[in-house]
Amino acid sequence: MASSPARRRQSNDPLTSSPGRSSRRTDALTSSPGRDLPPFEDESEGLLGTEAPLEEEEEDGEELIGDGMERDYRAIPELDTYEADGLALDDEDVEELTASQREAAERAMRQRDREAGRGLGRMRRGLLYDSDEEDEDRPTRKRRHVERATEDGEEDEMIESIENLEDLKGHSVREWVSMAGPRLEIHHRFKNFLRTHVDSHGHNVFKERISDMCKENRESLVVNYEDLAAREHVLAYFLPEAPAELLQIFDEAALEVVLAMYPKYDRITSHIHVRISHLPLVEELRSLRQLHLNQLIRTSGVVTSCTGVLPQLSMVKYNCNKCSFVLGPFAQSQNQEVKPGSCPECQSAGPFEVNMEETIYQNYQRIRIQESPGKVAAGRLPRSKDAILLADLVDSCKPGDEIELTGIYHNNYDGSLNTANGFPVFATVILANHIAKKDNKVAVGELTDEDVKMIISLSKDQQIGEKAS
Repeated sequence: MASSPARRRQSNDPLTSSPGRSSRRTDALTSSPGRDLPPFEDESEGLLGTEAPLEEEEEDGEELIGDGMERDYRAIPELDTYEADGLALDDEDVEELTASQREAAERAMRQRDREAGRGLGRMRRGLLYDSDEEDEDRPTRKRRHVERATEDGEEDEMIESIENLEDLKGHSVREWVSMAGPRLEIHHRFKNFLRTHVDSHGHNVFKERISDMCKENRESLVVNYEDLAAREHVLAYFLPEAPAELLQIFDEAALEVVLAMYPKYDRITSHIHVRISHLPLVEELRSLRQLHLNQLIRTSGVVTSCTGVLPQLSMVKYNCNKCSFVLGPFAQSQNQEVKPGSCPECQSAGPFEVNMEETIYQNYQRIRIQESPGKVAAGRLPRSKDAILLADLVDSCKPGDEIELTGIYHNNYDGSLNTANGFPVFATVILANHIAKKDNKVAVGELTDEDVKMIISLSKDQQIGEKAS
C-alpha cells in the first residue's frame, strides 16, 4: 500500500529521526494536550526558525453577537441608579456665581495649583514674586523633580507647557514664545483674560470696550498694562521682552473674542489690534539706547512733523510678465520687502510686477516727535525720533500735539548713514502701538459710566459756577 506524501516526508526528514527532537517539536507545536498537530506543511516554517501561526479556539470567550445579546440591555435598577450621597441633585437650589465670585474662585484655584507646582519643584521661585522666603528644601525638591522627569517625562512636558509657562527651559523669551506650545497657552490665557476680567464694581471691562469699539467700527482694543499684570503676570513679564510676538498672539485672541460676540464683524475689519496703555516705565527720548532695541517702550514728546497717509503693501501678489501667472500672496514686513525668486509655472526668474487688484494695502504714516521744551537741559539741543503709525493710528495726532507714545523700538538699515559715517550704522524708529494726547488725558474714552453720570448731574446744577470757584 503506497504511503501518503506527508508520511514519506516525515520518514525522509533527517531532522525528525531523533526521538528527542521529535518530542520537543511536538511540544512546541501542540497548543493543548488533547489536540492534534497543525497541518504538516506549516512545519517547515517552524524548522527554519519562524513560529507557525497556531489555530486557537476561544472556548470561554464572550459572545458579543448572538442569542444572548439582549441580556446586556435588560434593566437593573440597582446598577442604573447613582448613589445620592455626595451628589448635587437637580432639584436642589444652587445659586449662580457672580462674575466677581467666579474670578475669586479661579484666583484661589490658580494659587493652589501654583503652590502645588512649587512643592514639586517645577516652578522657578522669585521670578515674579517676592523671593524672601527661605528655600530650605531645595535639594529635596530638585531630587524629586529629577526623579519625576525620568519616570514620566512626557506627562511633565504636558504639565509644564500649561502651569510653568515662565520656565523658559534655557531659551530666550523671544525663542520661547515662538514655540507652538507656549504660543497656544499664551493665546488661551489672554483670551480668558478678555472674557473674565472685571473691575472693582463687578462689571466686565472688555465686554463694554468691545461693544463700544464695534459701535464705532474701530479695530483697536485698549488693554491696561496694570490690569494685565494683576491678572496674568507671566504675560506682562513676556510682553516688554518680546512685544512683536506677543502682540501678534494678542491680536489673534482678541479677534476670536470679538467674533464670538459679533460674528459678522469680520465684514468691517479682518484684524483687531491690541493697544497697550499705562506701561509703568517712561523713557526719555534722550535715554534710548541699544538695550531698548526690539523692546516695548513708552516715551513722550511733541509732534513736529507728519507725512500724509500712504498705502503700504500688506499682502502683495505679483504677476509673471512671461506667463501671466499670479504669484503670492507674500506677507510684507517693516524691515524688508519680500519678492518671489522664480515663477513656479514657467520656472523663469521674472520680471514680476505687482498685481494692483489683488494686493492688500494698509494705512501708513510717519511722524517725528521731539523732546518737550521743558525737559531739555540748558545749552542742549532737543532730541527727536521718527515713529511709524499703521492701521487706525494714522491721523491720531497732528504737529504741535504733546503725546505719550507706546511702541516697539526698531532699527533698520540706512544706506545714507553708512555713506556719511563710513561704517555700518542703523537708523532707529518706533513702531507705534498706542498714542495718548497729554492735553486731553482724561478723554471720553477713559471715562467710566459713573463719571459720565456725575458730569451730567453737575451740568444740571444751577450753582455749578459757585461750586467751581
